[in-house]
Amino acid sequence: MTEEVPAGNAFDLATAVHRGRDGWAAAIDPGWGIGDRPNGGYLLALVARAALQAVEHPHPLAVSAHFLSPPAPGPVELAVARLRAGRSLSAARVTLAQHGQARLEALVTAGRLDPDAGPAWAAPGGPPELAPVEACLPGRPDGLEGVRVGLFDHVDVRVDPGTAGWARGRPSGRLEMRGWVRFHDGRPPDPLALLQAADALPPASFGLGLDGWAPTVELTVLVRDLPAPGWLACAVRGRLWRGGWFDEEAEVWDARGRLVAQARQLAGARPRRA
Repeated sequence: MTEEVPAGNAFDLATAVHRGRDGWAAAIDPGWGIGDRPNGGYLLALVARAALQAVEHPHPLAVSAHFLSPPAPGPVELAVARLRAGRSLSAARVTLAQHGQARLEALVTAGRLDPDAGPAWAAPGGPPELAPVEACLPGRPDGLEGVRVGLFDHVDVRVDPGTAGWARGRPSGRLEMRGWVRFHDGRPPDPLALLQAADALPPASFGLGLDGWAPTVELTVLVRDLPAPGWLACAVRGRLWRGGWFDEEAEVWDARGRLVAQARQLAGARPRRA
């Protein structure tokens, strides 16, 4: 495939990849994380973009990554190995390394999403019930306790009041988060953007009063449809917090009310020391 040429919007520039000496290379943008730690969905989009350069299909269908250690802002190397080249699916493995150390390992399965295909079967239910965008809590880059959330400079996040009690010192006691997501600069969503959106809301652990950093251990995103322009409705739920680790299951619905992405991850959260 041809080398990636980024468009002028912030997301495509921040996830751009280019030919390096021994494969592909990129630069971790310092503005797409929490403090000095890049957001997991942002990293997933970056490695998926690199994988798509090595396969014949245009859309990431399943992306699964293990986060070995957080990379710092700055240059990274992306070793991409093509694992499968089939008629309907292609697959690649991507190792993101920095200073000679592997920081993330990902498997990417790619295919071609059909914009005209409707669901042959779907479970009962639909998009999450969310308050209107203007009634939701906007994500603020100044963050909590002086930790800057640069991600919110680029991703417009609005948290539903029903899951925003933690911001007022009254957490719900549940692993749950709901809200609206879009890019501030108006970039329409696409399959790569869905990888970011699936990990854009504040961690569900905030609902338990655990408002510190929640490092991702493993994150898998399934892209189910080509999203329509407009706000994305996101719902995140977890089932268990034990031993300092919790799970999240996420759904992303587009402006047509279609399920366009699903995600599951394991992350860490520990109470702050008194």
